[in-house]
Amino acid sequence: MNSDIESLIQFFDEIPASPRFTRRAVNIPGDFRTAWRLSVLTMLLARGRANALAIDHLHVLWWAIRTPKTRELFLRWLQGDKGPDELLVRFDPSLTVTVDLAIGEGLVAKETSANIRLTAAGEALAAEAESDENVLRVEKTFLESLPRRITQRQIRKLLEWT
Repeated sequence: MNSDIESLIQFFDEIPASPRFTRRAVNIPGDFRTAWRLSVLTMLLARGRANALAIDHLHVLWWAIRTPKTRELFLRWLQGDKGPDELLVRFDPSLTVTVDLAIGEGLVAKETSANIRLTAAGEALAAEAESDENVLRVEKTFLESLPRRITQRQIRKLLEWT
């Protein structure tokens, strides 16, 4: 356990982000952790065309990756096994906060088209998270199970029903 924390501290020392780590008596869910949120955000953006995604596209993936149920629902919907009216995609304010934090840390940039794009530091964080087989295993498995390309049209179709 100590080596995991020390590894994360060392990892974040190497990038412009500077999160603080504090031991907690109770485990904190991953999506409440800054390191989880920044790492997942960069991994999601790394899947986008030219490392960028529209904000609505990002919200859908952010919603989908968070729980076993949403991962399963989203995958079934992509496979045509579930109607969009059975999905209730939520726009999570924590994504907005995470994007703002990532902008402040130089991991992402907001484009004039309202897309969010990885910077070189964000690409490095995504690559580091991807290369370490001991972190974000569930999230990486989910991302690997997605089709390489999820179009903006698919996202709009899903959101029009929710």
